[in-house]
Amino acid sequence: MIEKRNAVRSVFTVKERILMTPHYIRVKFAMSDEQMELFSNVRIGANNKIFIPQPETKRVIFPDEINQGASTRRTYTTRHIDYIHREIWIDFVAHGDNGPASYWANRARTGSVLGIAMKTGNRPLFPDVNEYLFVGDHTALPVISVMLEHLPPGSRARAIIEIFGREDELKLTSTADLDIEWIYNPDHREESRLAKLVRNTTLPAGNRFCFVAAEYGTAKELKKYFKEELALAPEEYSVVSYWKKGESEDQSSLKRQEERQA
Repeated sequence: MIEKRNAVRSVFTVKERILMTPHYIRVKFAMSDEQMELFSNVRIGANNKIFIPQPETKRVIFPDEINQGASTRRTYTTRHIDYIHREIWIDFVAHGDNGPASYWANRARTGSVLGIAMKTGNRPLFPDVNEYLFVGDHTALPVISVMLEHLPPGSRARAIIEIFGREDELKLTSTADLDIEWIYNPDHREESRLAKLVRNTTLPAGNRFCFVAAEYGTAKELKKYFKEELALAPEEYSVVSYWKKGESEDQSSLKRQEERQA
């Protein structure tokens, strides 16, 4: 059965901005009655598109509004939706003013606005298995956090997460039997150790699922490792790339699209 997925979008107003660690900012957006209904069938942990207000007008311009320059867009994770307190959360990596999303998050205050678009649908983020391996860098922390919170009770999970330093460790919760290994990389322009660590890790056996979200080079290496060297079945792993060294998201997305079409 093919799941039909439609896009929903709206301009949200900042309710609260929280500096969780030196490099992580959580922004909570208030949800109106209309937004509660509009976003009632979206999946927590799924990707969304944020649309950053134009610097001059502070307005969010969605792409199909004619005679206007569309707002800059970036891809993020929907960290949480709280229907009781009427909030939607997005976590940002704070890396100074390098990039429009980080620039916006560093300056966001109560009353600031941001456009958010998502696809509806409740397709699971991961299969229901006995053992899990989660691997990710600083950009993957929101989605891995969501996955850990929703693992089947009694399952076993190991997470290897690369962050800037000890001060950026977050308290992650799960009903699974969870083992977390934090590794530090103060400068993510330098080579990541994630691929090497995974190669030296004993993968879950039997009924398993491996998830990787990291920089393009790391993701490409581990995808090849799972597929060609370990011969994992397609349903046993998922590998995604959230960024590429030295390139903006627009440049990286275009190149990845060209590679898929080649």
